[in-house]
Amino acid sequence: MEYILFAFLALLASAGNTIFNRLGSNHVSSLTNAVIKSFFIVVACFFISLSFGHVPTLYALSLEQWLWILLVGGLTAIDWIFYFFAIKRSHLEAFAPFCAAGILFMSNTVFSIFTFGLVTNGGKPLNVVFYFVGLAFLLASLLYILLNKKINPSSKKLWVLYASISVISFAFAILIVKLKLSDIPADVISFHQISIVFVIMLIASLVTMRIKEVALIKPIDHLYIFLGAVFNALMMVFRYMAFSYSNSIPAIVNVIIGLDFILVSIATIFFFKAKNKLQLGIIIALVVTGMVFDVVAGLI
Repeated sequence: MEYILFAFLALLASAGNTIFNRLGSNHVSSLTNAVIKSFFIVVACFFISLSFGHVPTLYALSLEQWLWILLVGGLTAIDWIFYFFAIKRSHLEAFAPFCAAGILFMSNTVFSIFTFGLVTNGGKPLNVVFYFVGLAFLLASLLYILLNKKINPSSKKLWVLYASISVISFAFAILIVKLKLSDIPADVISFHQISIVFVIMLIASLVTMRIKEVALIKPIDHLYIFLGAVFNALMMVFRYMAFSYSNSIPAIVNVIIGLDFILVSIATIFFFKAKNKLQLGIIIALVVTGMVFDVVAGLI
């Protein structure tokens, strides 16, 4: 069950990615942030491929694999731009659990449509019941976040739409990687995926003249973006490595990585001075309960 180890490594990297993304988004536009970060990730993924000895594999792909990677890269670009739109406009204490629950809910829904037997351990009746109970708790947590005015003021609801688009794009990208690209090394997928994102974001920034902002970014914001990029690269590689195992259960991998929101929630209390500890506790309880049912559905 090596895939569980890689899922936990992706969990730690994901938490660091979210925290530094929030710090780096304070004085930088979403598009400029995406350009700089994607460049750093491409470089990081290249050196990861170099360390694994996978550089010769970077371009030894079939036409079909290239087409799937192009689609994954396009979905990731959509995911990123709306992710940055959302994180810039939301409270981190609402954003982190919403994305965690949303990714789990959407990913499990998408995977259940295409690989129902895999996520429910063969589709046994009891497994199916546990699976849908887990989805119900995840949905309840999303509704609680949406309707709770203390952590999600009415004046800042637009981020929910942006976050939802990001989550949906992410879920379909992961599905494609699992079903169509699992035989390609994780670092190779990540390198090409983010290279596509970089090109798309760079063209968009040139068209909108946002590229000029790069020279105005403070050194500390560059550092935050760089650190976020490193954590993001590691998260992607570890996630794809976890999914690449033939015996890996998508629901379990998603649940483990989804636990990152607990680390981020703790960070919001100690570093971002979050005040709504009771609401955070309720959200964590709802999401974790949904996660437990999902894991049980994939194992029993």
